[in-house]
Amino acid sequence: EYNADVEYADCACEGPLRDIQFEACTFMRCNFASARLENISFIDCRMIDTDLSMAELAQAAFNGVVFERCRLRGVDWTRINAGLLSWDFHDCVLDFGNFEGMKVKKAPFLKCSIEEATFDGADLREAVFSGSKLTRATFANCDLRKADFRDTEDLALNLAQCRCDGLKLRLNDARATLQAHGLKVSA
Repeated sequence: EYNADVEYADCACEGPLRDIQFEACTFMRCNFASARLENISFIDCRMIDTDLSMAELAQAAFNGVVFERCRLRGVDWTRINAGLLSWDFHDCVLDFGNFEGMKVKKAPFLKCSIEEATFDGADLREAVFSGSKLTRATFANCDLRKADFRDTEDLALNLAQCRCDGLKLRLNDARATLQAHGLKVSA
């Protein structure tokens, strides 16, 4: 099924959705919480004030999707079709999300809550986390080259086995990160 240039508002997903392509569609205040979205493609879509918390994204594709003020708690993003991935997150809740091993280069995570999310082994080159809260989020064995964490809250990075050429951090976060690795930092 193919849907283009459709605006969906105040809708709720009941039961699984399968084999649907949405192109240039807008989803406003829709509820996909705990829904199973299987082989669904979202291309150049906008999701605004929409809830996908705990949704199962079996081979779903997100290409050119903008999420604004969405609730995306507990989503296992590793289940999506990684070959069709490009997104922007603005003012979203991504707590407890799993991005382990994913390629999310250049992705903006702007003013998001990303608490206790897992990014272990992810390719986060040039990703921007401006204004985001990262309490207990993990970033082990990541590619953090040119990633920007300068305006974040509660950042704790383990740089062991991470690639971090050009990594951007606030001075206090850089000091804490280096001290956590046994390096002494003085003014």
